[in-house]
Amino acid sequence: MPRDLDDPSIDQTIAALVGDLTPVVPLRLWRGVAAGLVLTALAAAAVWLVFGLRADILALHPAPVVIARGAILLAGGITMLFAALRAALPGRADSGATLAGTLLLGLLPIGLMGLLLNAIAAGKRMTFAELSPFATMRCLAMSLAASLLVGCGLLLWMRRAAPTDLARAGWLAGWAAAGLGTFAYSLFCPSQTMAFANTVYPAAMLLAATVIRLVAPPLLRW
Repeated sequence: MPRDLDDPSIDQTIAALVGDLTPVVPLRLWRGVAAGLVLTALAAAAVWLVFGLRADILALHPAPVVIARGAILLAGGITMLFAALRAALPGRADSGATLAGTLLLGLLPIGLMGLLLNAIAAGKRMTFAELSPFATMRCLAMSLAASLLVGCGLLLWMRRAAPTDLARAGWLAGWAAAGLGTFAYSLFCPSQTMAFANTVYPAAMLLAATVIRLVAPPLLRW
């Protein structure tokens, strides 16, 4: 027997179903970007409090190598941040931001090839004296810690958007956090050469991006 739609029990049932619902604040891309930048600032502040900053940065006269590597990491990290957030939101294309961020962060390993070719043309040998085990492990550990701070907060924001491609979202979030976290470490890094930045920094970012990619699915999946 068909149920009478005018039956009061229908209205009561519907009212009971929706009674516990609460409005959801819509996700805004700029809020995610702001969250990523705040987390980056917190990571930089943590580096400052625990290890200190370079003397030339404190004097507001950073060395050219510090400006160059910091600009690459910050620009690439922010661009990949846009890509990760857009990938998490439904119906948003992120291919342009992904390509741009990849090219920016790729300047570091590409720069190593340039240094090698320049040394060959000048008939000299490149020096990697700064690549001591201690300096390398310090860079890897500090960059990873700063990246995880940024990455975990970023993944929690992205989870609210319920991304469907967890692997892609995880990689994008990983590279965004890796670039921004390594930037935070670079404010302390005592290295004075691009040879160090072009070798150890990419390794640190790859490590951080891989770790975040591995932990991303449980944090992104509903």
